Amino acid sequence: MKKTPAPTPPKAPLSAAEVKRRKAGLLRKAARLGATVVATRVAADTGKKGLIGLVAGAGAKRLIMRYPIGAMVVTGAYLAGKLYEAKREADRKMATKLLTDASAKPILIDEARAARKKAS
Repeated sequence: MKKTPAPTPPKAPLSAAEVKRRKAGLLRKAARLGATVVATRVAADTGKKGLIGLVAGAGAKRLIMRYPIGAMVVTGAYLAGKLYEAKREADRKMATKLLTDASAKPILIDEARAARKKAS
């Protein structure tokens, strides 16, 4: 015959410490998610798909999860790099649009046809 476990007493309302621990759990989950996102972006942006990218991503995640200041530094550096690349790309596009080829005078179609008739 199996013994049934003794009934558990009803739980008391959550104390302030338990509420704080649950909030910290949610905050920790959000931090892990953010760290994972930033770490994968850092690993992808290193341009290395092998071991170097993996180490860079893992290092970034470890730094973010371990130190709050590290999270700000890594995330800030990543965002600053993205902004710098975007500005550089925009400047490059502006420079290519502004450059014109003024090395020769344009040739009109009628003049080209007349020159070809004279040559043949």
